[in-house]
Amino acid sequence: MMKLKRHATTYAKCLIVSFSWICLHSTSRADVFEVNPVQRALIYDFLTETCLDCHQGEFAEANFRIDELKVELDERHRFRDWELIYDRIVKGEMPPEDAEQPSADQRESFVQVLDQTLVAASRASQQNHGRTQFRRMNRVEYEHTLRDLLSLPELEVREMLPPDGEASGFDTVGSALELSYVQIARYLQASNAAIDEAMVKLPPPEATRTFLEAKTNGRFSQVLNKRKEAVPIGNAVGLLRQPNTAQAPWWWSKFAPPIDGYYRLRMKTFGFLWDRGKVLPADRKHAVTFHAVLGTTKRPLGTFDVGSTSDEASIHDFTAYLRQGDQIQIWFETLDDRNKGQRELDEYTAPGVAVEWLEVEGPLQSQWPPESHRRMFGDFPLEPWTPESGVERPPVPIIVNGVGKRAQYEPAKLNNVDLLHVIPDEPAADARKLLVDFARRAFRRPVQEEELDDVYRLVKSKLDNKESFQEAMRIGFQSVLCSPDFLYFQEHPGRLDDYALADRLSYFLWKSMPDQELLQLAESGRLNQSDVLRKQVERMLDDPKSSRFVEDFCGQWLDLREITTTQPDEVLYPEFDQFLLDSMVRETHAYFRTMLRDDLGVQHLIDSDFAMINSRLAELYDIPNVEGVQIRQIALPTDSPRGGLWTQASILKVTANGTTTSPVTRGAWVLDRIYGEPVPLPPANVPAIEPDLRGATTIRDQLEKHRSDTACAGCHRSIDPPGFALESFDVIGGWRGRYRSLGEGDPVKRKIKDDQPVRYRWGPLVESHGVAPNGRQFDDIHGLREILLLQQNKLAHNLASRLLVYATGAEIEFADRPVIAEIVKKSHSSHYGLRTLVHNVVQSDTFQMK
Repeated sequence: MMKLKRHATTYAKCLIVSFSWICLHSTSRADVFEVNPVQRALIYDFLTETCLDCHQGEFAEANFRIDELKVELDERHRFRDWELIYDRIVKGEMPPEDAEQPSADQRESFVQVLDQTLVAASRASQQNHGRTQFRRMNRVEYEHTLRDLLSLPELEVREMLPPDGEASGFDTVGSALELSYVQIARYLQASNAAIDEAMVKLPPPEATRTFLEAKTNGRFSQVLNKRKEAVPIGNAVGLLRQPNTAQAPWWWSKFAPPIDGYYRLRMKTFGFLWDRGKVLPADRKHAVTFHAVLGTTKRPLGTFDVGSTSDEASIHDFTAYLRQGDQIQIWFETLDDRNKGQRELDEYTAPGVAVEWLEVEGPLQSQWPPESHRRMFGDFPLEPWTPESGVERPPVPIIVNGVGKRAQYEPAKLNNVDLLHVIPDEPAADARKLLVDFARRAFRRPVQEEELDDVYRLVKSKLDNKESFQEAMRIGFQSVLCSPDFLYFQEHPGRLDDYALADRLSYFLWKSMPDQELLQLAESGRLNQSDVLRKQVERMLDDPKSSRFVEDFCGQWLDLREITTTQPDEVLYPEFDQFLLDSMVRETHAYFRTMLRDDLGVQHLIDSDFAMINSRLAELYDIPNVEGVQIRQIALPTDSPRGGLWTQASILKVTANGTTTSPVTRGAWVLDRIYGEPVPLPPANVPAIEPDLRGATTIRDQLEKHRSDTACAGCHRSIDPPGFALESFDVIGGWRGRYRSLGEGDPVKRKIKDDQPVRYRWGPLVESHGVAPNGRQFDDIHGLREILLLQQNKLAHNLASRLLVYATGAEIEFADRPVIAEIVKKSHSSHYGLRTLVHNVVQSDTFQMK
């Protein structure tokens, strides 16, 4: 508390400087655009003759009034109204079929004039202000940037920051990324935590090696007496059912990481079959996941296959980042997690996993001080602080006392630690040099010394007050990390300079700051050259950091971020578990990554002859002969309903509510996310459809009544076909011929894990047939897939649009439509390959301009 009070003035100065800068650089998007009088007259004449009867007055259709609409395009909401009119008339949706139609010449003249008017107005606004509003990093980009800037690959600070706003489905859009005093205060908190983790405060601990044989664990006998999940097997301990080791901290009670860092973990394990007291060879492979538990958080460290017999015992050897106080726990994903202790072991038959020994070694340090410290303080030496050091004692660091769920953050006891402090050659001069070097990397551009005069004065005042060098520098580093020059992208109307282009490219494909190669190209003025850009995109897509783009883009575009917001009902879906959930997300990431790596065409969004799966997904998808936890490419059987993105379990789960499915929800999702045709909200007076869990009626029965409403029929003509076809997939992505019911229905002759019968019943048959908007009928997912594949240009147009919004931080405007059409046209020869689309987005003028 005293420390916060002491720095209150400094924090206030940071806030004032930041907000003053932001206000000076904020611009209004309002422009007065004069419409040609001849064009204005033609537009109004057409609308008066064809649309006014239905769209005027208090009771205008869809509450859309043309009699009040003006052709002044200086306000965004008014511009959107004209875009809507343009789109509805181009698609032939207006005037409606039962109304008098304009002649073809009238329609063509109106569309041409309105198109020219809207493009001209949109371009005028972009030329004045740029299409991308002044924007900051979102919290994902902020965390990755701090990781790369400070060389802290496992830094976690995003949860310290408020959630980011979204527009057009992405949190990269400048118009939705607001800034408040709360946001700045959180940046101060997050930057302080990052600096604290990067800075060395205590001497390095000795590396240790902790080895534990399961059979010699002193607490094993106690656990064996209390639990019915553990049995002795030779030189190993056999584990049955779940939860087992995830609730048994005795496995790792002899080890706790002394500091944050990388450690080597090893475990020897094998599978077996427990048959009423007999130990038999395993009838399947198993999966083991290592976790690190600290307080209320649990982090997965890795998932591995377990050998099927003691002769095939697996030694899992891997390196993981552990935090001080972490407790390592293991979870055998494929063991049962129900009916714990309900039967004696001599009456029980179940698969099990045996553990022979465990080992942890570390921390593994390649250099000291670590690179994170050197990024701030260079090679200046560290020495123990004493009262004779001539500076105030450095703050006592906060350490973790206890492990796992019992871990608590407490100040270190002075009699147990030696506090280290940095010894500069010339404190004032060295402070200025370190600040400039740090700011050049943080601001991603050249920096002049005088730019940091205010920050330097803050540091100098602390040095004059005899604070330790690293604590004086802390406020300087923190000021840099809360500066608009760090938080905001430095873009100005017109073509981006090479440094701004490096920023845009890097935050598009790496979600972080440019590396040294990009900055050197920017410094040389060569990055904007087409061939150089192409080589850099290739390099960046091949870099492991591109996985950040894959995961973040898919997380937002495909709603994978929402996959844990619903929990499948345990009675209806007893086979669902955490291992399946994790595998779902990994499948979609791997599939998209394969599309990107191999430049696969957009038809792969709808269809493919392969899937990226492991044994758990193969079980769900009824695909034989797939073993192991690792996701790999598997050829699909010719009659498989799988293929593409839309039939993957992750997509099918995020488009269901956890208990039931809805053709409306899934159909609207496909139209929006895959085809780029968002569905308007239903009229307020139309009730929602609720699936019947009793099994008495089908969703199709309810939809037939729903569609009889003329206000709903038009939208449902497009929504229902993909929704009906996807009804053949249940809440967790499994194939079904009948619905599951908690009430009426036939008994289910099926058992799930531990030979327990399921408790749901078979409800009505699933009907997956329908009629596509073009009038073609289909029987199931196979038939609809053939119809949808005829619209690959639309698939490409949507994907190019999504990439452009995500990459540039701006929503699609009317002037962007020709740009997107050109991107799609240039990608045609590759069948609209994903990698080609990314290249053509980067090569576009729109990407290279504000």
